[in-house]
Amino acid sequence: MNIRKLAWKNLLRRKSRAVFTGLGIFLGIATFVAISSITSQMEGAVQDQLDRFGANIVVTPRTEQLSLGFGDIALGGTEVAHSRLTMSDKERIMSIRHRDRIRSIVPYLLTATDASGKNLVWMGLPGADMATARPWWKINGSPVRKRGEVVLGAEAAAALDKGPGGTVSAGSRQFRVAGVLAPTGEKEDGMIIAEIADVQSLSKRAGGVTYFEVAALCKDCPVEDIVAQIGQALPGARVSAIRQVVESRKAAVDQLRRLGFGVSAIVLLIGGLLVLVTVMGGVQERTGEIGVLRAVGFRRRAIFSLLFWETGWVSLHASFLGAATGIAVAFLASPSFGIGNPGIAVSPALLGVAAGLTLGLLGAVPPARRAAALSPTEAIRSL
Repeated sequence: MNIRKLAWKNLLRRKSRAVFTGLGIFLGIATFVAISSITSQMEGAVQDQLDRFGANIVVTPRTEQLSLGFGDIALGGTEVAHSRLTMSDKERIMSIRHRDRIRSIVPYLLTATDASGKNLVWMGLPGADMATARPWWKINGSPVRKRGEVVLGAEAAAALDKGPGGTVSAGSRQFRVAGVLAPTGEKEDGMIIAEIADVQSLSKRAGGVTYFEVAALCKDCPVEDIVAQIGQALPGARVSAIRQVVESRKAAVDQLRRLGFGVSAIVLLIGGLLVLVTVMGGVQERTGEIGVLRAVGFRRRAIFSLLFWETGWVSLHASFLGAATGIAVAFLASPSFGIGNPGIAVSPALLGVAAGLTLGLLGAVPPARRAAALSPTEAIRSL
């Protein structure tokens, strides 16, 4: 009978001891796989949620700052735009190589004009894109759904003394107030938001655009590449990434990843210590048996291999069972963590099996070496 078969028979004779030894590895690997699977899926879910909240690239006309003066008299400065943006530029942006990584392109037009006798800033954007471009807006009433409707910022509504259902006049046109925007702390509080075609008509800039907001899905590609490609497609425009938005999203995902890794590492360490303590206790209980084996001719290497194989069998089965349990728990618990389409993460399961087997074998080394170092005389004397 070889060492492997003898180790397997010893486990069958001591089933409760084998189960208790494998329990630490099972719990550690199951927890590790479940946390790692949920964390990896949450990274994608968090990134998708962050990508939905606001743009991370702004496209504006390229301008040049010119200083004005006459002789020694400085008259300040002015910005001169080298080109203007138009609605047709949206198609150029969509022609870039990374167009599949762009979630939305929203054009905006800003103009200052009369609104029921007051000079206010009008913000035009496609009404259909309002929920996509500003998902955090809370509107009392309804958003702009068609031409002839407007949404008033909180300050603009107070200045005009208008609410949902009221009207705002601009020149010879009348606009129905569809809703009032709750205070946001931004400049849109003092603006009138309308369909971009209406604002183009009021400003007499058919097809005109002040700037584009581009929301890029940059979980798998650097935003700098998209910025460079848009710059090539629109040579007369200035394309810039909103660094604060990009970096904050990366930081949020990285912190989530580090949290999952830290918790998983602690769980694995606890599992390894449980194996060490359990196997060490088993060696203490089997001192007499080890002495008999040494007395009948078993060498130290054979004793070491015997305990090593016993722990290896337990670790292997406990790791596979723990990985399967972890996958099942992660799949069932994913909806509770906001993961809409849970899947099966294979990588954490494979890593868990490898880690469980490694921890089990490493935990068996100290007690196995101690058992192999026992002298037959001292071991038999303990009987």
